[in-house]
Amino acid sequence: MEFTIRKALPEEAAALSNIAIQAKAHWGYAKEQLEVWGREFLTMSSEYISDHYVWVACIHSGAVGFSGVSINDAEAELDHLWVLPTYIGQRIGTQLLLYTAQRLQEMGYSEMVFTSDPHANGFYRKLGAERIGEYYSVLQNTTLAKFKFTFVS
Repeated sequence: MEFTIRKALPEEAAALSNIAIQAKAHWGYAKEQLEVWGREFLTMSSEYISDHYVWVACIHSGAVGFSGVSINDAEAELDHLWVLPTYIGQRIGTQLLLYTAQRLQEMGYSEMVFTSDPHANGFYRKLGAERIGEYYSVLQNTTLAKFKFTFVS
């Protein structure tokens, strides 16, 4: 499957929010829970896109996935990595993560950290991410794995 990855545009906020919500829903979470999460951390804003590093994977110019990174105290943190459910398992998430890592490495970072939905832990481990701890999410009412992904030169 051919796709391209490019910098996201602020006017794509609604489309990217839709991708995040659909991707999270793929794991069978209750509609009510998705609505809360949609308001709290799955909704992208044009300001987030403008102020952070956000890349979008496109097929025929349509967005099918995206990544978003914050820089906190000289640390790169992966805030978002979402792929539409119909494209899960087609290497878009893998390529999007590797592309994000490459861009961050070009900016001088050697790693990124992130927390993971329990359903995605295996995906990140398979790509070489190292589990470095846990984070209790009050909003999600669960313990999330915290990972570090070290970039390979």
